[in-house]
Formats: sequence, structure tokens, C-alpha cells
Amino acid sequence: MDKIYNIKYVDAYYSYAKNINKTKLLLHEAYGYIEKNNNNIVIVFLKESGVGVETTIKEKKNIIKGLIIPDTALVSVSSIRDNLDVLNDLIEGMFLSVTWRDVVYVANRPRYDCSIMRTEGVLCKIESDHIVIKNPKTIRTYPLPRKNYPTKKPNYYIIPISFVSDVSIIK
Repeated sequence: MDKIYNIKYVDAYYSYAKNINKTKLLLHEAYGYIEKNNNNIVIVFLKESGVGVETTIKEKKNIIKGLIIPDTALVSVSSIRDNLDVLNDLIEGMFLSVTWRDVVYVANRPRYDCSIMRTEGVLCKIESDHIVIKNPKTIRTYPLPRKNYPTKKPNYYIIPISFVSDVSIIK
């Protein structure tokens, strides 16, 4: 597509606050050339002149500047809890592991998919569209190499439910 689109999406975030009261997902906005790549939305801010985003992905060319977001990050679908009935069995205070897909900023790289993250910690809150994990340890598991994110451990991680692909309780 050679048309610039405006999209609105949500993203996970973390906090270093000692106590966290009210939480909500923040709305983000991006303008760019859009292409769907499997279950990812590729948003290209700057592109090579005369080369479409679809061609860039097929030929594995560098994205000059852009974002890759989970297709579930779009505001129109971010509140849908299709496949996560497991959340119904969770109780605040449980120690758990959450696997989820994250938004990625890309600059001069041939990358077209989201990072896979794993966060372990205490379930602090379950809201209608997000969960809050206290004392989280978050590791990016894909792409390799694995690495802690962020480098300095936050006190809370707020994760959109629509990003979650798996939840397991840790004994």
C-alpha cells in the first residue's frame, strides 16, 4: 500500500513507582505505510522511494524507520478477550508467568515481527483490558539473544490482555 494511514494502538508499559493505584492502557497513535505480516502489523514511517512495504517485507529489505505491533494492539480489537479463559481462574496475589507479544521500534533492520516476552511476578490486578504484575522479571525470549527488559527491574508491569498468549501459575 502506498497510502499513509493513521492507526491507534495500545502498548505494555512498566513503572518504578513504589505503589500503583489506578492503572489504564495508554493510547498511542502512529502514521505510516501499513502492511499486515501474519499476526503483526508493520507500520513504516520512512521507506525507500518507489518500493512498497509489501515488497520490502517479501525481499527482506531493511525498514528505514517503523513499528511492528501485534495485530491485537489495535484499539478496535485490544479489548477482546477471545482465547484467555485462563484469566478467569486467576486470583490476585498468585505468582505467575505470562508470555506476551510486544511492540517493536525498528530502524534500519530487516525485522517484521514482534518480540516475545515472558514476565514472571505476582498478579497485582486484573482489569477489563490489562493485567498488572508486581515485582516483575521480564525477559525477551524472541528474537535471540535472550535479554532482560528493561535492564533496571521495575516495580510493576502493565500488560494488555490482548497481548497475552499464555499464562501459567508458578508454585
